[in-house]
Parts: sequence; structure tokens; C-alpha cells
Amino acid sequence: MDFWNEKRVRLANPKAKLYNFYEGWHSKGIKITHSAFEDGNIAVVRMGEEKIGIPQDRLEKVLGMASAIVCTKAEPFMELNIPIIEVPDLNKSVIYFAKFIRRVFKGKVICVTGSSGKSTVTKMFYDVLEGYGVSSNLNQANTTWGICWNMSNFSLHVPYWAIETSLGGGMTRNSLITRPDYAIVTNVAPVHLKEHQSTEDIARNKAKIFDAVPESGVAVIYKEMEHFNIIEDAAKDKNLKIITVGESSDADVKIEFGEKNIIHLPDKSVTMKAFLPRHILLDMAFVLAVVGDMGISVDDACSKLNQFQALAGRGEVYKGKILTDREVVLVDEAFNANPLSMKAALEGFGKMFGGEDKSRVLILGDMAEGGPETQKHHLELAETIKQINPTRILLCGEQMKALWEILKDQYSGEWYPEFQALNKDLLNWLKDGDCILVKSSHSICLYRIVNYLKVLMAKYNESV
Repeated sequence: MDFWNEKRVRLANPKAKLYNFYEGWHSKGIKITHSAFEDGNIAVVRMGEEKIGIPQDRLEKVLGMASAIVCTKAEPFMELNIPIIEVPDLNKSVIYFAKFIRRVFKGKVICVTGSSGKSTVTKMFYDVLEGYGVSSNLNQANTTWGICWNMSNFSLHVPYWAIETSLGGGMTRNSLITRPDYAIVTNVAPVHLKEHQSTEDIARNKAKIFDAVPESGVAVIYKEMEHFNIIEDAAKDKNLKIITVGESSDADVKIEFGEKNIIHLPDKSVTMKAFLPRHILLDMAFVLAVVGDMGISVDDACSKLNQFQALAGRGEVYKGKILTDREVVLVDEAFNANPLSMKAALEGFGKMFGGEDKSRVLILGDMAEGGPETQKHHLELAETIKQINPTRILLCGEQMKALWEILKDQYSGEWYPEFQALNKDLLNWLKDGDCILVKSSHSICLYRIVNYLKVLMAKYNESV
């Protein structure tokens, strides 16, 4: 049965005024956008200058599915004869719904944050815990408002919640809302940097995920991340149990990446499937660190993880023909990019397809939203690229132009201002046996290059 009834709505929003409610009314949780709306949801409706909710003039799109509406003025909606929850503050009411259901939930909450990898780790947790029962914000709505409306829809009849959380809305606020039992920080990178903001500032903000973790809680931290000490000190200040994950010999959970992909846990080592990007193996290690600590079967978790399908653009690997006489391996990392994830993807690709017998092709696009030092971060990729020793390089975007000026005399390839021109020339550059990495920020649209190659694979290779 749906969790929300009139009594619980009143308890969650004690200052609310309720109109048109009837005996036996019940509902799923709230939704703040019409695009994500489902039958039985409560519609949060914004008016005038309010920022959160479905615009008043779009309410008609969901009215037939809405079980009630939340608004700051009931009068304009009274003639609709629908249950109305009139609240003093729309933003706070959204938070109140989430905080109330969190107070009622008795299971374990796992929160994942980081500059990259959080969506993948959250999805892995969902896959591993699905058989036990889990709710999660797999829609990647990871700001305060996205977390809140997702939580208001979560099930109380499962033992686990897995929640992806970003800095959006404030990490302290998000921690107070979710009150995680396990808080994971995957990494820190110069993403969305503002003027005069540093990665140290990002680390301090990410560390606030621990603000509402109880003393019995656990912090899981990437050992090799930049400003690790800031994250670790914040966890120590809260007297949390700390589990480190990484490649360092002193990491509590250690990955071994190469010909064999091994995760070394405190009490056992497990071999994962071959042909994994390094960051996917690391993400798996975060999951096993938590699973092992909770006492869940690590073997069962590994079985699930070995069936894991990477999210689109986050490490999917494809093999197939793109022409009758041309077969390639494609690593799709085109969803997003920042300096940390770009370097990790390049290094991982180099290990996966190392050796003089391999033909390595790099198709790289701009790392957008890198802040004032973005050009520096692009130029710093030159050294990592040289270590990989690619056969060909295709670069795309304005920020990549300066990098191409450094590399053009050393490698076969070309720079393109936008993806359309690159796509037009693409097949002229690709050869039989190529191993291809595509990596860029989403806004550069290199995912369309990936889609084009996947269409060709579907055409020429029925098994893809």
C-alpha cells in the first residue's frame, strides 16, 4: 500500500492546511517535474517566482494522474476538487516529506558522492542488493530536490536505500536529509569550479557527507584521491569507521588491475571478469567494501557485479564489425569527462589494450565546466597520452585544439572543431583491429560518434 495518508502528510508538514481530503486517501510520494510524473503521485506546483515544482500552467499535463497537489495558495486550485496541501514554504515542504519518511525507515542507507563514478556505484549497489530489497534514485536526480522527491517515493518494506548525492543544494543539507549509515566518497576532481575555488574546497564540501552519519556509521574513501587527508580527517572527527579503497598497498580494499582483475578484501581475494575499465573495477571495490562490512555474501555480490552492464557512456565495451572487413573494439566513455576521469580512462585503456600488437585509437573531446584552469588541465593530458602511445588520435572541441598543437607532429590524426565534421571523416580513420576509446563531456556530443558505430555494428554483426 502507498505510504502516504492524511495523517502522515500532516505529521510531515505540521503547518500545512489540508483541503478536499477524503476518508481512505493514500498516495505515492511527491514529484516536482511533470516529465517524471507517475499515476498516484502528489504534484508539487509552483506559482509566480517560486523555483521548485511543476509550473502552474503545466499542471493540466499531470492532473489526471495526481492524487493531490502541494502549493502555497490553495484558492486558485479549489475548483479542481482535488486534495490540496497548502504549505507556507514550497522548498521546505519538499524537504519535510523526505525527512519524515527517513525517520520512519529502519533499514540501512548507503550514500554515494564524488566528482565522478557516483551514478555507476549507486547502480551497482542497486543490482547487488535488488534480491534483498532496495530503493534508489537511479534517475540520477542527485541534488537536494531530486533526492527528496525520490526518497518520498522509496519503499519502507526493503532493508536498503542506495542514494546518489551531489553538492547541489548543499552537502550538509543532503546529509541531514539522508542520514547515511554508509557514506562513500569516490574521488575529488576540478569539476564545476567557480572563480577562486580550488579542489581543496571541493574536498571540504564533499566531506560534509559525513555530517549526519551516526557514530556507528562507516566512511568508505578512495585512498588515492586528491586531498584524501581532508576527507579522512572529516570522517575521523565524526568517529566513523573508515574503510579505504584503492591500489595502494595499505588500502583496506585493494584492486589489482591488468591481465587479471582482482579485488583484495580484508579476509579474501576475488577475481572479477576480464575486459573491465579500471574505474569500473574500482567502483566494484567500493560496493564489495560495503557488502563485506554488512555481512552480505561477497560471492553473491561478485556474481551480480560480473553481470553488471555499465551505464551508457560510462565504460561500456563493444566488439563488432563496422564494415564487412573491419572489426573493432569500442570503449564508450562519452557520457562525461573531467581531468580525473579522463586520466583514469586513458590509463585504464592503456592497460586493457597495451602491447605493440594492439592498435589504439583515442577519440577525445573537451572536458567542459573545468573552471578557470581548464586549458591547463587539457594540456596536462599530453603526458598520459604519450605513455599510452596511441596509433591515432582524433580530438574534438575548442579546448582540445591547443593539445593537438602539441601532439600533431608525433601522432597520426586530426583535430575537429565539432563532432559533425569528425563523424563525417570517422570511417576514413578507423582500421580493422582498432581498439577505440571515446571520452568527452556530454556537451561535446561524442556519444553520437558512439551511437553511429553501434548502428554499424548492429548492421554488420548480428551478435552485437
